[in-house]
Amino acid sequence: MSDKLDASYRAVADLLEGGRRFLVTGHRNPDGDALGSALGLALALEARGKEALVLMRDRWSAAYAGMPGIDRVAVADALPPDWPAGWDALIAVECPSADRTGWTNQGEGRVANVDHHPGNTLWGTVNLVDLPAAAVGEIVADLLDVLRWPLTPVIATNLWVSLVSDTGSFRYGNTTPKALALGARLVAAGASPGAVNEFLFEAQPLSTLRLEALVLGTLAIHAGGRVATVELPKRFLSESGARDEDTEGLVNRARGVDGVLAAALIREGDGDEIRCSLRSKGDVDVRAVAVRHGGGGHRNAAGCRLAGTIDSVRPLLAADLAAAVAAAKAAP
Repeated sequence: MSDKLDASYRAVADLLEGGRRFLVTGHRNPDGDALGSALGLALALEARGKEALVLMRDRWSAAYAGMPGIDRVAVADALPPDWPAGWDALIAVECPSADRTGWTNQGEGRVANVDHHPGNTLWGTVNLVDLPAAAVGEIVADLLDVLRWPLTPVIATNLWVSLVSDTGSFRYGNTTPKALALGARLVAAGASPGAVNEFLFEAQPLSTLRLEALVLGTLAIHAGGRVATVELPKRFLSESGARDEDTEGLVNRARGVDGVLAAALIREGDGDEIRCSLRSKGDVDVRAVAVRHGGGGHRNAAGCRLAGTIDSVRPLLAADLAAAVAAAKAAP
């Protein structure tokens, strides 16, 4: 760990050690990493006699219903009325820019920005951005080590959800020796992979499967089989009975097609906004595609928003993804 990164860990650790009341939040439409790292940190704070309120701007997929402590996570369209005077800090996990939280007045108080995304804008009062970390849950585990706070079974379980969510159950290219070692440590601390995998991957509501069937019905293959797109018009939600938050992971089904190296889920947003989730394999850099359209993320998992329609965005994204695949193949 570099001296600069070590100092960042120490700065956030000192903030957590010295404070008494904390808000903990993640990005809009929270996923397993945002929820797992936020809950793991909040539970660790409470174990030290501190107050921690986990607050998200949006609901999450039903797949996370089995996470310990998930029922204590609040959903609201504004920060508490006593922010910032009544709180020591807001801890924002996995938010590379301030707008990702969905709050408008967070900058009025002290904010710790804890993230692992390239392109993080260092928007917090205190910034801890550990780019090699496979998941923010890995950063939380390192923070607890700096503080010498123990891993309990419930903390370990939430950090396990974070870790397996962002590494694809240790299948993605960001699976490092450190991530694997942390996984073993979390299991030793009380996380149960079998139990978590059952509620996280094998207990989907029927409505979610119906939505997946509709989305897969739009599957299109481009660039000689190297690029795939799937689509999600708004009507699919009402036709399937699924919720907006149940769309997580659909793009991975397109990426899983044999021979496909890059994929996109193209979905209707509000007005003429089209929301695009991008995924890739190996050295194919979909983050560069997302950044070109004002978005961001990781090399193999990114997102952006474009104006237009599904029909207008599809050929544009397919061409951009095909170019990203070609660039990766041409690289030495």
